[in-house]
Amino acid sequence: MGVGLAGAMAGCLGGGGGDDDVHFITDYYNDAWQPLWDDLESSFEDETDIPMNIEEGGMSGTQEGRLAQLIQSGDPPDANTSTFDQVADIWETDQLETVNDVVSSIEEVNGEINTDAFLGEGDELYQIPHGLYVSNFQYRADIYETLGLDVPETFSDVLENARIIDESDEVDARGYGLAGAPTGKSQDEILVMLASAGISGIGLRWSDPDTREELEIHWPEDVVTEVLQYVKDLSQYSPDPTSIGWAESLSQWVQGQYAQCYHLNAWPIGVTAQTAEANDNDDLRFVAENTEIIPYPMMDGVDPDENWLSAPAPDGYHIFANGDRPGDAKQWFEWLYADSMEQTASFYETDPGRFLPTYADVIDSDAFQNQDIFQAHPHLLEKLEYVQDEIWGNHYGSVDEANTSSPESLYMQRQWFYGEMVNRVVTDSMSVQEAYDWGYGQLEEAFADAQEQFG
Repeated sequence: MGVGLAGAMAGCLGGGGGDDDVHFITDYYNDAWQPLWDDLESSFEDETDIPMNIEEGGMSGTQEGRLAQLIQSGDPPDANTSTFDQVADIWETDQLETVNDVVSSIEEVNGEINTDAFLGEGDELYQIPHGLYVSNFQYRADIYETLGLDVPETFSDVLENARIIDESDEVDARGYGLAGAPTGKSQDEILVMLASAGISGIGLRWSDPDTREELEIHWPEDVVTEVLQYVKDLSQYSPDPTSIGWAESLSQWVQGQYAQCYHLNAWPIGVTAQTAEANDNDDLRFVAENTEIIPYPMMDGVDPDENWLSAPAPDGYHIFANGDRPGDAKQWFEWLYADSMEQTASFYETDPGRFLPTYADVIDSDAFQNQDIFQAHPHLLEKLEYVQDEIWGNHYGSVDEANTSSPESLYMQRQWFYGEMVNRVVTDSMSVQEAYDWGYGQLEEAFADAQEQFG
């Protein structure tokens, strides 16, 4: 499918790091990123004599293994890209550098950071933010129109639409694309479903919401099992869920394999639009223009004001204190983002729709809005702005005590048993009740580990 889908493949630009270069592992990589990284790397090396080694780390669920391998071998990279929860245990053991000075330089060019999500404690920052991930529901408006479907408001609505789509002879798409691989997208998807059911997805809440000094387990059996049953019911209208992760969900959306899915920001639209322009394909332009975005529907009987989504996850760069050249890595990122608004905006064109910029002035800037992809696909920019203004603006932060931002909660978000529960249910290796009982045991063990690590 050309441009936009190369990011689905885990490959490698460079090898392991060494004393002579800045080793940087990133999942910001596709056919548009590759030539940009090549040009930036060459220009930076010419200006500073600092050699770069950029390695593609793969999507969520892959890069963590690579990081663990390097750290255990005593050869950590100098920097990586990830959400903060992916490096929470690394941060807690003092293996990350503070980056306040770099972020301050970037803010002078691009505006202040627009998130209160956890990036460190006190005044110390440990992530150079790039973009935010806002969770939502995406559907094919043309298929809805063909079949006379209403926009879903509840889980039951999603299921009924999935059934009608799946059984229809008028469309080729399956009813829903459910992520059921044991790590990666399935993790995010069920956490959002649980939040849409009015509870903490990770199973933790404040013992006292006023003091917020201590977390406790709260994962009510009736709610969690209802969500798991919803997952199981959806799976019958999906292509093989175990084959669907982040990368596959993008490529399969481009290919029109299903008409509904959970995703982030306007990423499926962006990949489809990018691929359409690369291949001059009107059919893909049609798919991009007919992809609509709404907040993820709520469990039946749960008011949207009871949604436990707290804050979009910020993704960005982390500097490893035990790397060979952390100071040079900082210089690299300051050089990348503090040069000009035009250069910063160009980074979002490589993955259009994947990220909401984390710096306040970027999305409204001429440099961002005048990008070729948005000129060719104004629908993409419109939906990205809708995600920021409507979904993030009005469907996050409804429940004040849902903000459990802390090292413990970050640690829990990267425990893979949530996604493994989905996998066990959709593969029928466990019943819904068995999956809940197993998951609750995993929750207790992981929370005990989090308390021991983070106190």
